[in-house]
Amino acid sequence: HRDKKRDKEKVKEKEKAKEKERDRDKEKERDRDRDKDRERERDKERNREKDKEKDRDRDKERNKDRERVRDKDRDRDKDKDRDRDKDREKEKDKEKEKDREEVDQNKEKEDSEKEGEKDREKIKDKEGDKDKGGEKDKDREKEKDGDKEKDREREKERDDKKKKEKRSRTPPRSYSSSRRSRSSSR
Repeated sequence: HRDKKRDKEKVKEKEKAKEKERDRDKEKERDRDRDKDRERERDKERNREKDKEKDRDRDKERNKDRERVRDKDRDRDKDKDRDRDKDREKEKDKEKEKDREEVDQNKEKEDSEKEGEKDREKIKDKEGDKDKGGEKDKDREKEKDGDKEKDREREKERDDKKKKEKRSRTPPRSYSSSRRSRSSSR
């Protein structure tokens, strides 16, 4: 009887031990599952991070490309501005050169005119030295010429007055009478 009891107890103990073993195995299984889930989550997180990093890299590349394009545009604009400035400078230089040439030409003209005046003065001085009495004769001739001019003007005025008086005395001729007188005079 005791042996039976002992055997039952042993069986119970064995079952309990088996149950404990099963529980431990289940716990281990759960732990493994939990660990796998965690690992999966970590992997997902890593992948998300990698994706974010890739996106960041792509954005950086895009920004770099945009920046390059902007830089190229800016450089092109700078080149255009530089060329425009150079052209303006050239135009200014040309205008300055034209102004200088004009000034030089004007100076040359003035110088030549001054030289001509000086030459004339020298010639006058020489002539004056040769014949100081000649100037008086010239003055007399000028006065005579002036008198002649005045006489001519007076005569012209007299002639004009006579013509006007004649016109005012005679009535205007009609067309037919003037033709008759012309034909009779022929």
